[in-house]
Amino acid sequence: WFDSGSSWAGVAGGREELGYPADLYLEGSDQHRGWFQSSLLTSVAVNEKAPYKAVLTHGFVLDEKGFKMSKSLGNVVDPMEVIEGGNNKKKDPAYGADVLRLWVASVDYAGDVCIGPNIIKQTFEGYRKLRNTARYMIGNVADFKPASAEGSNA
Repeated sequence: WFDSGSSWAGVAGGREELGYPADLYLEGSDQHRGWFQSSLLTSVAVNEKAPYKAVLTHGFVLDEKGFKMSKSLGNVVDPMEVIEGGNNKKKDPAYGADVLRLWVASVDYAGDVCIGPNIIKQTFEGYRKLRNTARYMIGNVADFKPASAEGSNA
């Protein structure tokens, strides 16, 4: 861990355009006792201050049941399959990039997040309702003219 823990010296400390300390260290939650700690220890020993102003940790992506994703278990969710669909379109339909984006925006990155066919399907249903509601509302105000406009229909 010493070599990665002293990386601040070669990166933020060694490059004027980056500045030292770094504004943010971003890494998985498993690094609290790893890279974050070894960076802190080496920087405080040398410079008497932390190598970062803030630390942001994220969780990990798990399958629907909360298990670690693994190719050998066959529980990995391929983002391209979510977007474009699988070989069997009935079983694995294409949901599109917007549904995947909505799922990403709806989860709390600070903790572990789950994803799988049922979660994506649920996200799609929410997306569909949101999209159809927006289309209905826009369709009903397409010819609206505010009270302050000439020829108002308000």
